[in-house]
Amino acid sequence: MPDAKQPPSAPVRPFWSGTITFGLVSIPVDLVAAVGARQKSMKLVDEEGHPLGRRYWCPKHEKILDNDELVRGYETDSGKMVVVTDEEFASAAPEKSRDIDLKRFVPLDEIPPFFFERPYFLAPDERAGKAYTLLAQTMERTGKVGIGSFVMRGHEYLVAILAENGILRAEVLRHADELRTPESVGLPKPGKADGSLVRALGKEIDALAKPGLDAAEMADLEAETLRKFAQQKAKKGTGVISMDDLEDPDDDSGGSGEVIDLMEALRKSLGAVGTAGAARTSSAKPAATAEKAAKKAPARSAAAKTTAAKKAPAR
Repeated sequence: MPDAKQPPSAPVRPFWSGTITFGLVSIPVDLVAAVGARQKSMKLVDEEGHPLGRRYWCPKHEKILDNDELVRGYETDSGKMVVVTDEEFASAAPEKSRDIDLKRFVPLDEIPPFFFERPYFLAPDERAGKAYTLLAQTMERTGKVGIGSFVMRGHEYLVAILAENGILRAEVLRHADELRTPESVGLPKPGKADGSLVRALGKEIDALAKPGLDAAEMADLEAETLRKFAQQKAKKGTGVISMDDLEDPDDDSGGSGEVIDLMEALRKSLGAVGTAGAARTSSAKPAATAEKAAKKAPARSAAAKTTAAKKAPAR
């Protein structure tokens, strides 16, 4: 977690709203990005500051293609390109939902770090009341993580719900087939190091050991240098060009279902988890959660439609 002492930034606008659901529990929450862009993105413009558009060029026919000439192509394992129609693409899309549907609770250390892809904060909706706090504190005390899925912007995502310092966080998980093993990338099998050399190197590591991460050491010096450089040029009026403001991204927020007897339902479900959770979670493995995940929409494409659904904001 970032240093709590660092100065607060401007409030971040939620871009998805829904409910955490399991058993009889339904807690309305807003999804807020927990990370920002590494540095302010640069835009390609002409010398007068006009944003440049993207065109698709067909090298075989040596011409620019219009949008109505583009189709989705799915590349098979054998290297063949198969056309996927709009109807086929739509049929593969998950059903629209506003629920973060938790299927099970597992210990946090059961999830290898490789599975974590992108973090979000889950902010309590005004209707969540004390149920949000109760769930967060219960999960934090038990060390359990909720595993489930949710649909956002036409895609279904695996997700892990964690609790830390009274705040719920959603970690989007990678699917099992996205992960590579050391063997699959050709790494050699580890050998056995000399014991005396291990002890000597251990002393070197201990000499540099610290009790925790220092947020100051995690600063992005490159981005800060670029920001100062741009501000100095802007102050001097050097190389400044006007540029129309970009429109805000589509707002994917929306209403949630009515919450009835929230606290009572939460207490009953947490009680059920406590009695049956041990048997259910002892054999739970993160890879098992990928078995029920929806098939991912065709992504690798030689000619992808510009209107194809994109994933959630990048890290």
